[in-house]
Amino acid sequence: MEKKKVLLTGASGTVGKETFKELLKKADEYEISLFLRESRKNKKLFKLYHRKVKIFWGTLQNYEEVKEAINGQDVILHVAGALPDVAFEDPELVVSTNVGGTQNILKAMLSQQNHPKIIYTSSVHVYGDRRKNPIIKISDPIDRISDDAYGTSKIKAEDLIKESNLDYCIFRVSYVTSTNIIKLRPIMFFIALDTKVEIIDAKDVGFALVNAIDSNKIWNKTFNLGGGKKCQIEFRDNLNDMFEIMGFGKNFLPDEAFSKNHSHCGFFDAQEMREIQNILKFQRFSLKDFYEEVKQWIGIKRHLIPLVKPILRLYILRKSQFYKEYKRNKKKNKS
Repeated sequence: MEKKKVLLTGASGTVGKETFKELLKKADEYEISLFLRESRKNKKLFKLYHRKVKIFWGTLQNYEEVKEAINGQDVILHVAGALPDVAFEDPELVVSTNVGGTQNILKAMLSQQNHPKIIYTSSVHVYGDRRKNPIIKISDPIDRISDDAYGTSKIKAEDLIKESNLDYCIFRVSYVTSTNIIKLRPIMFFIALDTKVEIIDAKDVGFALVNAIDSNKIWNKTFNLGGGKKCQIEFRDNLNDMFEIMGFGKNFLPDEAFSKNHSHCGFFDAQEMREIQNILKFQRFSLKDFYEEVKQWIGIKRHLIPLVKPILRLYILRKSQFYKEYKRNKKKNKS
């Protein structure tokens, strides 16, 4: 029996790595190809797999490189994309990658005699601020008037896919967690502390994407993809839990460091989560499981952090534009 040909974009990213691991488990069923940026890091990372998979080097912005990778494929797992962090520094790159790159993939798919199918990872960002109504259903309106470059790029990519007349499945993924991405990044300050978040382990996202390949129930539909009830928490509590585990202690950062207006998360509708769980059987890890992973990840370093806690606090607060504004206003009011 001829193997199904599957191309994965973005295998070097957090979700992409987990998706790649799941694909490798099914190497007897799939002929696996990867489309990757030709960086020194990626070449080193994937050197071990050159006999197991076919690697196409290129960028999503280059149509000819994209077309070469897509030639003859059956299913495209399109996971690659510029993340929210990039949107603050280089919104043009977000557009060229998330929108232009998706457009190139679709154009290349349409150029094939036998059109491949596409599975695309979108984001909960498309729903905008949901603090007033945190329960999110797939039928809810998306935020087309937002000035959020990342969310807008995902909406445009979704539109292109739906308008292509190709067979597709879109997953709007919630708050992805992994010990590989535990960094105190500026993006965290753009989530209001009262935001409801539903985490999903990156391993479960990869598992869901690969399980979707052979499902006959997911095509030409859009689904929300979250971890379920055991993964739901308020962002403030999630931060406090993480800081406590890592040795910083609760309330490590002041409320003034966080936005009062931004929110791009919520709790996905329980019935809809049960439906997609019944199809893909992907929800394996809870928030509690993730915390246990973090404890193992931080290890003995947890006991060293209190020694440098004040210095780290100052360093981290410098990443918050909201805290800088708070300090400026406080100084101004005193003068």
